[in-house]
Amino acid sequence: MPSKKTNILLHKIERVRHDLNKMALTVDLSSPDIINRSQELDHLLNEYKIISN
Repeated sequence: MPSKKTNILLHKIERVRHDLNKMALTVDLSSPDIINRSQELDHLLNEYKIISN
């Protein structure tokens, strides 16, 4: 069973992924906003990888 921290992190990952997908429909993919959000998602995924091992 995932820990509370893992569940919170998964929720954040899904929220950022959803936001990124919505942004991609209206903003150029090379825009700073998209890049920043993508980097945020990368950071969250790396954090998840560390705590889930």
